[in-house]
Amino acid sequence: MRHAAAGWRAGRRYSGVSVTTESRPEETSIRVLLRDPSYLSFWFVGGFTGVVRWFQLLALGVYTFETTNSPLLVSVIPLLWMLPLALCGPVVGAIADRLNRKMLLAGSIAAITVVSAGMAALAWAGELAFVHVAIASFLSGVFWATDMPVRRRLLGDLSGGALSAAMGLDAATSNATRMLGPLLGGVTLQFVGVFGVFLFSAIVYGVCFVLVVVARVPERALPTGAFTLVSDLIKGIRYVAGEAQLRRILAITIAFNVWGFPFTSMIPVLGRDHLGLDPFMVGVLSSLEGFGAFAGALLVATVARPANYFRVYLWGTVTYISMIFYISILTYVAGGPVHSFVIVSIALAVTGVAGACFSAMQSTLTYLGASPEYRSRVLGVLTLCIGSGPIGFFNVGWMADIWGAPTALFIMSLEGLLALTLLWLYTPTEKPE
Repeated sequence: MRHAAAGWRAGRRYSGVSVTTESRPEETSIRVLLRDPSYLSFWFVGGFTGVVRWFQLLALGVYTFETTNSPLLVSVIPLLWMLPLALCGPVVGAIADRLNRKMLLAGSIAAITVVSAGMAALAWAGELAFVHVAIASFLSGVFWATDMPVRRRLLGDLSGGALSAAMGLDAATSNATRMLGPLLGGVTLQFVGVFGVFLFSAIVYGVCFVLVVVARVPERALPTGAFTLVSDLIKGIRYVAGEAQLRRILAITIAFNVWGFPFTSMIPVLGRDHLGLDPFMVGVLSSLEGFGAFAGALLVATVARPANYFRVYLWGTVTYISMIFYISILTYVAGGPVHSFVIVSIALAVTGVAGACFSAMQSTLTYLGASPEYRSRVLGVLTLCIGSGPIGFFNVGWMADIWGAPTALFIMSLEGLLALTLLWLYTPTEKPE
């Protein structure tokens, strides 16, 4: 067992990578990044699109539950958002290593703006049905698949070496949107309806399109030679397969997305069925997880150091899944609606802090662990691993349909802790360098 633990601790060797990568002077920090107009443009795009992502996930989850009364169909919405990550992530990564990333991002934002406007028109005409919501969720997931290999790659390239600060700030913003997005989603759905949800989304996406178009990015030499998508994909996957550190990071990502993150799809069910909350209060409940994530990401951005990156990543994942187990128990034993709401709210905030440790270190460790010529493709493979989430969403939704949401979360969290234990036990020991 000591050998297995040593294998996990090998992640500390990233300190060597980060020393060479983070070459800016010591005084370069978040303050300097916030004075860079190019970084600000892509940072704002991440924040705005993140608000829309969580805004829609919460609003469409509540809307689906109100119109179908099916926990399984509620879980289908985030499943459809995540499915394109598995289908499109590596492809987008391979393309992004060859083409102009700014134009690729602008094109994807323009497309999703049109989709949101079309959905708003359907809602206004009273023709909106679950099948339309499902299609829009899938297309939104296709857009989401561009975030890691395109937008975050641009942030890393624009950081000038202050990578941990750049990724930490972006992670903090992303987690703040998990607080603001659900809150706005609940308010909008209750007072304006699903038409307002899609109209707001279209407006925000339009603003993001303008930000990308006006942003300036350094010219880069595009790879020479013929672009063979299949060949480039295979090269990227082989590169990841040959790097033990990357394999370890991606294995933890899969565990988090199969047995951790899918619990968020059950928050509307817990709020409506077990706490008796209206859409606005369900949004408040969900936003508390985002609040904890925002606070945790700010903490990680300021205190994380290369020597503890991997430990923050690993124990953030373990704590997150452990808190799901705790919340499932709370749902059974907490007494009274008010008492239940308060206790579950605190537990969700702690869960968010743990999730921030995972999300901030995930992209940082992956970026640092890949050679520059492979980074977009490796981030595409990371997106593929994030795309394993639909398995978890289907798993928890199916169990919730049969046994109820609390039991589904209880079983899912035990599965996740077992998977992490097996990964720890069977991680091979690496020879000292």
